[in-house]
Amino acid sequence: MEKLLEMAKRVADQAEIYSIATSSNDLSFENYELNEIKNSMQSGYALRIIKNGYIGISYTKNLLDRNQLIENALTSLRGKIAAQFSFSKKGHPKIFNDLYDKSIENIKIETAVEEFKQISSYVKKNLKSEGTLNISSSYGDRKIRLMNSNGVDYSHQSSFYENYSFILFPKSYSHIHTLLLDLKYKPFALDKIQEMIDFYHKAYPEVKVAPGSYPTIFAPSALYSLMWRFNLATNAKSLYEKVSPLENKISEQIFSDKLTIIDDPHIPDECDSRGFDDEGVETSKLTLIDKGVFKSFYNNLEYAAKTDSKPTGHGYKGSMMGGEETVSLKISPSLTNITIAPGDHSFEEMIKKIDKGVVVLGVLGAHSGNLLNGDFSVGLVPGLYVENGEIVGRIKDGMIAGNIYQVMKNVSMVENKVHRAPLGRYPSICFDQVKLSVKS
Repeated sequence: MEKLLEMAKRVADQAEIYSIATSSNDLSFENYELNEIKNSMQSGYALRIIKNGYIGISYTKNLLDRNQLIENALTSLRGKIAAQFSFSKKGHPKIFNDLYDKSIENIKIETAVEEFKQISSYVKKNLKSEGTLNISSSYGDRKIRLMNSNGVDYSHQSSFYENYSFILFPKSYSHIHTLLLDLKYKPFALDKIQEMIDFYHKAYPEVKVAPGSYPTIFAPSALYSLMWRFNLATNAKSLYEKVSPLENKISEQIFSDKLTIIDDPHIPDECDSRGFDDEGVETSKLTLIDKGVFKSFYNNLEYAAKTDSKPTGHGYKGSMMGGEETVSLKISPSLTNITIAPGDHSFEEMIKKIDKGVVVLGVLGAHSGNLLNGDFSVGLVPGLYVENGEIVGRIKDGMIAGNIYQVMKNVSMVENKVHRAPLGRYPSICFDQVKLSVKS
């Protein structure tokens, strides 16, 4: 990388090199049986240059031909994409020395398979209703290095271990799940599996419910459908393109005062924590919502310049819905460890306080509706019905709809702990009234 940087500096005003190497092992069980074992390794390099006020980009899987990589970046300058920013200057980002556990290298496939077999055997023995157990697991590590002509030379390494176990209801996408995330291999406690089984039994009966508006608890596994819309609205790209409904609303109360939302890239023992983003900007905690009050947009170097704002350290090669991180992706504003602050109710207490209501554990069609406007209309997979403080079953053919800027203003309860979930870390949240519709 050092040689490539020196070569690029000779032909450009500024240069930046990003490298990533990932290794992962993925296993899956379907219907209690081992389905697939897959190993993947990926590495690559991305070069960005700025010359005469324009930006050029190229990427490769290896550095066998540095001259061609540079030539490709120079060729891309013909697109005349203006660079309204400079690459980051050398600073002092937080260094994480505890996000990589070397033991991740020594996990044997046989160990993971044996654990799957134990979980499968336990579920088969204790499941009293019809259902199908599926399990997926992934473990590995990621290494990142970033260098630029302004003196930046930062490195980051992290490991991860994930086990996602779920029981599918018959002839349905609906399921009850439990999730384990860590920086190293950690056996799945059978008491967590038993909790999943017990919850499945409560939710197993299908019940018919009258349409209407109900107190509705969104579990962390379903909250991403609301947060996706919020993330889009608070992205500086949306602000610049004048499509964010939050334009000119900083310091306004837009949600319930029970909601505080932050992005904290420095959470200990979290594999997505980072001291610098993919542009070398130092990261720090960013408050987006403080007791319901809108505080900030988030950006990368490009959209910080375009909106005349200070960079927030949210420039990443990724997508809003996650997925594979590759050098070919454009750097864009993205959140890393977005977290909704916990409240003061246990999940069990929240259920007991509801006379008649809904618990949303999963949704289908989260991408539908006017996302930027905050509208949502999603199927329940599943949605559970609560009566007299008890879960009595799952709602047959149910859908909920609303707008986050109305729903999230009316919060009655927030769970007292957060859970890792799609797009962030959330507690369960009970909204006062959400519209439920069912097929007649």
